[in-house]
Amino acid sequence: MKKILIYAVIVVVLILFIVVYIQYDKDMHAAYQRVSEGSEKFMTDYGEIEYSVEGEGTPVLLIHGAGGGYDQGLLMGNNILKEGYEFISVSRFGYLGSPMIEDSTVEKQAMMYTQLLDYLNIDKVVVFGVSAGGPSAVQFAHDYPDRSHALILVSAVAKYMGDDVPTSTKIVNSIQKSDFAYWLVLKIFRTQFQTFIGISEDTIESLSSEDKEIVNDMLAYMHPMSPRLPGNLHEAAIKPLAGEELSKITVPTIILHAKDDSLVDYEHAIFYKENIRKAKLVTFDHGGHGMVTELKDMHQEIKAFLEKYL
Repeated sequence: MKKILIYAVIVVVLILFIVVYIQYDKDMHAAYQRVSEGSEKFMTDYGEIEYSVEGEGTPVLLIHGAGGGYDQGLLMGNNILKEGYEFISVSRFGYLGSPMIEDSTVEKQAMMYTQLLDYLNIDKVVVFGVSAGGPSAVQFAHDYPDRSHALILVSAVAKYMGDDVPTSTKIVNSIQKSDFAYWLVLKIFRTQFQTFIGISEDTIESLSSEDKEIVNDMLAYMHPMSPRLPGNLHEAAIKPLAGEELSKITVPTIILHAKDDSLVDYEHAIFYKENIRKAKLVTFDHGGHGMVTELKDMHQEIKAFLEKYL
């Protein structure tokens, strides 16, 4: 009887594993197909860069955050800026189809953005940097002011974070080393993972059904995770511009940040505001890192800001 029970348990576990794996394999196939079919690649003088162009209107260079890629950039552009823009969304070093290079600095990244824009015959852009995409967005505005209409920084990193990587980020990086681990965590511990990436439980509870869809898209657009791992691990090595250099930026700048951002502290926004001369700071009391609950207000703030300078 005991042996029969053991065999029964083994059979149930095997069946459960097969069911889980079939669903995982289906989801990963769709994710890999999505990212491989949605972009193009361009070889710059420094290395290859992946990008995607979408929409019509004022050109906007979309620069994604940690765990992202060109797909995350497009998602943010469509949810925050909406219509009336031509989105040029890139994958930064180590994300999806953009490999790491020997000197993967924000200066080199900005140079590659410029060569891509030359290739696309785009003279001037609005630069839009989200989270860890902030440093290379700022670098571009600093190095190429004649090619920048304006600079938009959302929950943007302003300081070197390599010496003080939060425990939550270390946990996220461990999960993101495996496609399966990340997929399984989202299935079982979705709420807990959301708190690790800066979306507090209070924010989660206040989400509307529309907001929840956007959060689900944000998490889904991190699939597949393993092709993004080199970029994720590189984030701690990124060295943004120092305050003295920030003061040389002449491009009109808007900074949007939530006070309860647990992933990129609000002090980053203060640092940008204090050092970029033409900067406007828009502060939200709530919203966390993703500021999903504030998307409508963010859209209006950015729209009004851009109308002054376009």
